[in-house]
Amino acid sequence: MSGLCRQNGQIRVRAGCTGNRYLELTQTQLERSKKDIELRYNLMNEENSEYLEAAKNGDIVEVADALGDQLYILCGTILKHGLQHKIVEVFTEIQRSNMSKLDVNGKPIYREDGKVLKSSLYFRPNIKAILEK
Repeated sequence: MSGLCRQNGQIRVRAGCTGNRYLELTQTQLERSKKDIELRYNLMNEENSEYLEAAKNGDIVEVADALGDQLYILCGTILKHGLQHKIVEVFTEIQRSNMSKLDVNGKPIYREDGKVLKSSLYFRPNIKAILEK
């Protein structure tokens, strides 16, 4: 993932979007960062809609395009929040937590719609500890 973020960072540098805009902001910068947050959300939402349409139409080329765009936007968002050096560890912790959803026999418990439910062994990911390192 960090390699993908580095590639995304290349265009951000050329566009003058370097650094982490979410730390130690002035009031003007805070207003701008709120706009950035809204923009990133809207970009993700737009690509999710494009994915949904492509998937419903069975258009694998457009599915791949939408997923690639989602990943690109996600990498840019990771960079915006200054999490590029932590995101792999955060993902690993989330994976550990998700695996704790399995029951005592190592089997998933499914909700009616196919979502995996939390077992009695579930633990929340400790993301705060990762970010505080």
